[in-house]
Amino acid sequence: WEKKQWKKRIELVEKLVDAEREPIRQLEGRKKNEEARLKLAADLISKIGSITSGIGDLTKFRQFRELVAGVGRPDLMDVTVDQSKADPGAYNIEVVQMAGRSSMMSNGLPDPNETEIGAGYFSYTMPDGDTREVYIDPDNSTLEGIAKTINGQRALNLNAIVVNDGTGSDEPYRLIVTHSKTGETNDAEFPDFYFLDGDSDFYLEKERPAQNSVLKVNGFSVEFEGNKIDSLFPGVSIDLKDIAPGKEFTLNIKEDIKSVKGKVQAVIDKINQVLGFIQQQNNLDKDSNTTNTLGGDITLQMLEYKIRQMVITPLPTEGGYVRLSDVGISFNRGGTLQLQEEKLDKALNTNFEAVAQFFTGIEDDGKGFSGQLKDVVASLTRSNGAVQSRVDGIKNRIRDIDRQIEMKQRQVEQAANNIKEKFAKLESTMANLRSQQAQAAALGGGGGLLPGLG
Repeated sequence: WEKKQWKKRIELVEKLVDAEREPIRQLEGRKKNEEARLKLAADLISKIGSITSGIGDLTKFRQFRELVAGVGRPDLMDVTVDQSKADPGAYNIEVVQMAGRSSMMSNGLPDPNETEIGAGYFSYTMPDGDTREVYIDPDNSTLEGIAKTINGQRALNLNAIVVNDGTGSDEPYRLIVTHSKTGETNDAEFPDFYFLDGDSDFYLEKERPAQNSVLKVNGFSVEFEGNKIDSLFPGVSIDLKDIAPGKEFTLNIKEDIKSVKGKVQAVIDKINQVLGFIQQQNNLDKDSNTTNTLGGDITLQMLEYKIRQMVITPLPTEGGYVRLSDVGISFNRGGTLQLQEEKLDKALNTNFEAVAQFFTGIEDDGKGFSGQLKDVVASLTRSNGAVQSRVDGIKNRIRDIDRQIEMKQRQVEQAANNIKEKFAKLESTMANLRSQQAQAAALGGGGGLLPGLG
């Protein structure tokens, strides 16, 4: 019986202490709701901020416009375009001649590494009159030895190989020596060969002079030292692969409409992430719990208003005022933006400059749609911006709740100590009473009166 009474008293103490904790549980519930709102607000800032990363290529004309090379004969040349330097243009091209390097081929020998041509040297003369000599010692007097010697001296600007000419003759092995640079200014002559005491004669059998590449541009011939040409058109690099004399084709440097559409679509997608977030938060009914969402928040209303105003506001271009809807971008029934590709295609192909100026500004000053959108994002997310201030406000409330919880915790601990102390005193008093009752019972427990009174 004593144990049951003790257990009941402990349970009573626990219930009293738990009742003291009720305000803490309420505060923790409020904190949980605020943390949910903080997570949503942080997600909103992230979505708004992502617009900035997507809009960077639409704020300046050179970044907005993408150029691509259309080559009528891709088998004759590869063309790359530097977006920051190139300009649109269409040209008639004819590849007449490719650049070549000075080279020589020796007479044939029966083998590449046994027959010796003797010790000596050969010389070659550059266009500037500079004569260079290559000395061959007896240990390197075979074809492979000569090639090794030449290739081991980089300052010579020569490259040597030993080939089998495939003719099936008794002397099919030949040495080919080629200058490392193309173009007529690098033409080298191989006039002199001096070798003594060899097993076989060695002499120049064929020689090929260096030559420039030759193109016709709109009917006029132009020449270049190499086959990689980057000085013909600004920002355009041409790598020749083959020739086709008399076969003219078109090289067209033009706007890459597909790439531009991709950039615009990427920004629309970023804006739609924000609009979709706002709609999701505002999708409320009578059962919605607004304590842990941002539904109906004034900040969301202001943000949506700013975006809608930007979409419907016309901006000046040299072709007149243009709205976002004029380039195929408008709100759909779901409340988000939708891109009509055919309409944007038509606008870009009809008046590319006007579309670009709408996004970048008529003076290419970043004051077009893209720049204004970037400014709106910055104003909302900076330290004193509306969205960032909303986040800071939620964080402050969470810190205030934490302080209240900490204070209540101390109060509960004090109350618990007081209750336990009161029960301890009560237990002590009850124990004393029980002890007195026991003593009284013991005194009267003999069955008679006190001694001396009988």
